[in-house]
Amino acid sequence: MDPTIPVLVVAGAGLLLALRIPVGFSLLLAGAVGFAATRGVESALKTLGARLFDIGSGYSLSAVPLFLLMGHMAIASGVTDDMFRAARSLVGHIRGSLVLATTMAAVGFAACSGSTTSTTAIFGKVALPEMMKANIDRRLAAGCIATVGTLAGMIPPSVVLIVFGIIAQESIPRLFIAGIIPGLLTALAFGLMIYVRVLRQPELAPPLPPATKPEKIAAIKNIWAAVLLAVIVIGGIYAGIFTPTEAGAMGAAGAFLIALFRGNLSWKILGNVFLETAKTTSVIFIIMVGALIFTSFLAVSGTSHAITEAIVGMEVHPHVLMILYLILMLILGLFIDPISVMFLTVPIFLPALTKLGFDAIWIGVLVTKALEIGLITPPVGLNAFVLKSVAPNFSFGEIYRGIWWFLQVEFIVLAIIFAFPVLSLFLPNLMYGG
Repeated sequence: MDPTIPVLVVAGAGLLLALRIPVGFSLLLAGAVGFAATRGVESALKTLGARLFDIGSGYSLSAVPLFLLMGHMAIASGVTDDMFRAARSLVGHIRGSLVLATTMAAVGFAACSGSTTSTTAIFGKVALPEMMKANIDRRLAAGCIATVGTLAGMIPPSVVLIVFGIIAQESIPRLFIAGIIPGLLTALAFGLMIYVRVLRQPELAPPLPPATKPEKIAAIKNIWAAVLLAVIVIGGIYAGIFTPTEAGAMGAAGAFLIALFRGNLSWKILGNVFLETAKTTSVIFIIMVGALIFTSFLAVSGTSHAITEAIVGMEVHPHVLMILYLILMLILGLFIDPISVMFLTVPIFLPALTKLGFDAIWIGVLVTKALEIGLITPPVGLNAFVLKSVAPNFSFGEIYRGIWWFLQVEFIVLAIIFAFPVLSLFLPNLMYGG
């Protein structure tokens, strides 16, 4: 094939993205034009139809809307408020107070929601007002809320890890379990940073009066249902009892029953839950269709194979290539959402990296962590915009200055995960059938 056509197609996709055309439509148009130019319009239409069918009939893809539904249903059931109150009663009296409590609660909620933006938005509504009442430093509070939402990108059930598994054709259960230790390590590092900062500057987060024993017991009792739900879903996947799709269905049904039992459901709330789930799912699937058309063209044109061979043939240490790929992830993550970045890069670079001997599960964790960092890094930082939308009285300057400390921690954790692959691979290798 004339190499000019693939070059023009890739350049055209880049131009469309630069013009701020939605990623899914940019890739779809570029890929379709590439097929039409090389194989004719009829072939391009057939390919488009086949890919649409693949997406609509893919069993593994059904896990995405189910876990999104689980997260939105969990929000409707009020588990976020319960987790925050429980965390506040347990750690609100120590250095870091509500900032530590928010981090702890975010870990619990991440196990019920795979969406980073949803986690940021809900804690912006639940925790931020309480922080302001407790005289927490505005920048520290904003940085915490914007950053802890990224924990949902690593701790299962993570939608980002599901999508990576679909693209890479890797085991989604193994990816889920691989994210547990890195996710908990990130939360622990956040907590340590918060504690040390407040130890040096106590005025940043004044401690609250200690909760009484009855208050602690009551707060912990209220989270039993959500904890049980997370344990069943993640434990079922780890033990090989559920597939990700079955676990998503169990989680969504469980969250529905919790909301129903608590009397938090109405027809209006239920309608909003399904509407928000449908909106998010539609965006993800549109990106999937466009990216699959685009990457299919790169594959049939020989571009993907040429890139793979070029990378493998480079006289550079494999770890240097891995670092360069992560840097690319960090740069693209500044401007493009994580799922789009994965569809753009994983099909091209993953074959080369695995051919060099790297484990695809470990790569998935590293890519997810790098894209988490992009969610909180200026000039875009999607989570900062989400927080701004629910807390308009905060300036972007306050939010980004607050994020800075958490961003340093994220880079340190990324380096640790890179240096010690066992942190990502230990639990998956213990799994049933792993």
